[in-house]
Amino acid sequence: MEDKPLYFPPFDRELAYRFLYLTRCPMCDNPFPKGNKILGHRLNTSQGFRPARKVGITTAIFQCKGCGLIGCTPLPIPSSVGAHYDIDPQTYWQDPAFFDIPAGFFAREIDIAKALLGGDVVGKRALDIGSGIGKNIYVLSQAGFDVYGIEPSKTFRDKAVELQYAQPDRLILASLEEAEFPEAFFDFITFSAVLEHLYSPDYALRKALRWLRPGGILHVEVPSAKWLVAKVLNLYYRLRGTDYVTHCSPMHPPFHLWEFSVESFKKHGEKVGYIVEKVEYLPGEVRPLRPLIRLLRPMMKLTHADMQLVVWLRRR
Repeated sequence: MEDKPLYFPPFDRELAYRFLYLTRCPMCDNPFPKGNKILGHRLNTSQGFRPARKVGITTAIFQCKGCGLIGCTPLPIPSSVGAHYDIDPQTYWQDPAFFDIPAGFFAREIDIAKALLGGDVVGKRALDIGSGIGKNIYVLSQAGFDVYGIEPSKTFRDKAVELQYAQPDRLILASLEEAEFPEAFFDFITFSAVLEHLYSPDYALRKALRWLRPGGILHVEVPSAKWLVAKVLNLYYRLRGTDYVTHCSPMHPPFHLWEFSVESFKKHGEKVGYIVEKVEYLPGEVRPLRPLIRLLRPMMKLTHADMQLVVWLRRR
């Protein structure tokens, strides 16, 4: 009997990666490898509680000794943004309720932005970077801002227009790297759960600052490098005899590349020209981990070790 050759599927360029080895911290410029610590490895699939039984490829997860930033090295960069994000929004956000705008959505952030900008925001320009399905654009417009948005995923942008959360001429289909606005054009810019997805947070913040007027406010919400639940899960993996860690998800949804500390922004601001005006810590939500989060919440609140870090930055 003739042996059949192994079947190899056609090469899919959309799923191909190139890998960039970092030589320094993108936030504080601390040189690597001496300036970082390898925390462990992360699979290119959801790890669950027994990642050692799964098949896949890994990238190393590091923590910068200079500012506490957590990231991956080598950094996996797909052949196109669409490889990660040109997917059905219902697949990316699996909860149907996500597509509704609940009462009070982004209201706390808008109130803080108003206070930091001096009160009245009617006519002030705002930019929502990584607009997704456009919910921030809608509520910022309702609050009186003159709002623009950037979204690199065609499927997400199309959904925003379909839901009438954003007007097509105000929601630009482009990556931050491709987008262009006049210098000092905006009073308020928000990266709401976006910066952790971008390959160079340093470049992204520098470019946003060029678009922001002096004295303007930049709002950034990101995963915190101090999240207590992650430390507990890392300990669990160690006790099982593996070096896996739960930080980041560079090659599977939601494709997080970074976790930040306040010190990351303070040191970066010294380089590029902003100050940390306000800091907040938010609990976040991960359904499979609800019992553990409930148990650890008092300690997280006491030690500022919640899931999400929010910084309000003012351009000098």
